[in-house]
Amino acid sequence: MNRYLILIHGDDDAFAQLPPDAVQQMIEQLRPFEETVQREGKLLGTHRLHPASSSTLMKVKKGERSFTDGPFTESKEQLGGYYLVEAASKEQVLGWMELIPALMDSTLEVRQVLDEDRSLP
Repeated sequence: MNRYLILIHGDDDAFAQLPPDAVQQMIEQLRPFEETVQREGKLLGTHRLHPASSSTLMKVKKGERSFTDGPFTESKEQLGGYYLVEAASKEQVLGWMELIPALMDSTLEVRQVLDEDRSLP
């Protein structure tokens, strides 16, 4: 069984301007996807992220470290959250993703997690 990250990219500024009841409504619209994957025992984790403006980027170039406060890209879309799921194939994940509604013109990205043992002692 493989693990996949479903990364949710969207406009932090537009999301921040939504009233709390609209945010709650959007979260409720995600329930069919979440309940389907959870019912199959394949939802390993999910979290919303604070806006990119609250993050810090560390770059290492020629051994020197520099820090920059976010956001970092020229794009309006920022990583806003993720789902970690387990699936037999990418096609199975793409099928589940069909249950995710088109919220605020977001972009969803699916990436397989490398299967390697990096556990800590």
